Amino acid sequence: MSATKALSTASYCIILISTILCAAQDATATHSISAPVRYTIQRTDKASSPIIYYVSTPLKTTKPYPIVIMCDGSSSKGDLHSVLTIHQHKHLQPHIDALQAGLVTVEKWGIDGDTINEDEFWANYSRSQRLEDHLQVIKHLEQNPPALWNGKFIFIGASEGGPLVTQLSTLCPSTLATINWSGAGDWPWADELWEWTEHHRRNSWWMWLYDLVPRWLPFSNDIPQTRHEYDALVEHIKKNPTATKRLGGMTYLYHVDAYAQPPIDYKKIHAPFLVVTGTNDSIIGSSDDFVSKAQAAGAPVTYFRIEGMEHRISKRPDIINRSFEWLEQHIKNHHQDVRLMRYKDH
Repeated sequence: MSATKALSTASYCIILISTILCAAQDATATHSISAPVRYTIQRTDKASSPIIYYVSTPLKTTKPYPIVIMCDGSSSKGDLHSVLTIHQHKHLQPHIDALQAGLVTVEKWGIDGDTINEDEFWANYSRSQRLEDHLQVIKHLEQNPPALWNGKFIFIGASEGGPLVTQLSTLCPSTLATINWSGAGDWPWADELWEWTEHHRRNSWWMWLYDLVPRWLPFSNDIPQTRHEYDALVEHIKKNPTATKRLGGMTYLYHVDAYAQPPIDYKKIHAPFLVVTGTNDSIIGSSDDFVSKAQAAGAPVTYFRIEGMEHRISKRPDIINRSFEWLEQHIKNHHQDVRLMRYKDH
């Protein structure tokens, strides 16, 4: 792996699903959820390519069920792939089966299963575009509800998918619960990226070697060595939102959009919200601030602050299991509340 690839992959370019234990799918396994069905809807700009999303629904239930919307992390050059891996991964499938829930995933612009248009992808890849696409899919589902869907959404996201599910949970009144794996941060993107760089300079031998490469070489570290230089580069990037130049493996276009993300309105988090962050993750300080501010605002946030865990939740299947146990309990609580409300109505 090249130094640039390593940098972009380790920084918020890590996706949960492609890294959770690279074991093969067990062909003999039986599941209680359907194979994903591909759907498309037209973007608001009708001249653009359509939004592609996939839906899996429970097979063995006659009761109303919630829909899980699962959001993967960021993508880096040479490492683009479909969200179909989420539906096919055996280490997530048992948990979705146990929930008796539907599962929805939304492709990033330019990806359609095995067909990947890199030029189209990088020209449109941003956090805001992912949010807009997910909101459009949610609106379409609400207007065209699947059979037996109870109208509730569960949002689960990892790394870059974390900020996405945070925004979705604050914007969607029908949120039942949210799980944010290694992606709940309060700091601005420029500060989180700088802290990631400093974290790896302190703890990674490959970053130390990377910094020794002369800056004039094309494969050198493109993140400056001082905060003053870094801040100057950030200001330069803000004036040049192009998809043809990169910092840390991500386009200037992506960074400019990330810099402009609004602060979180914690008072709009009304549904149970689980934050999972490792103490060896570079965003731990940002996550601590996220939880502190959320709790101060009265948001129903639970914090799994995992000692010694790094950014990749995939290395801790026990924490993945704990997360779904938390989720199952809140779904049970919701069902009890619904039954109580029906009893009172009668």
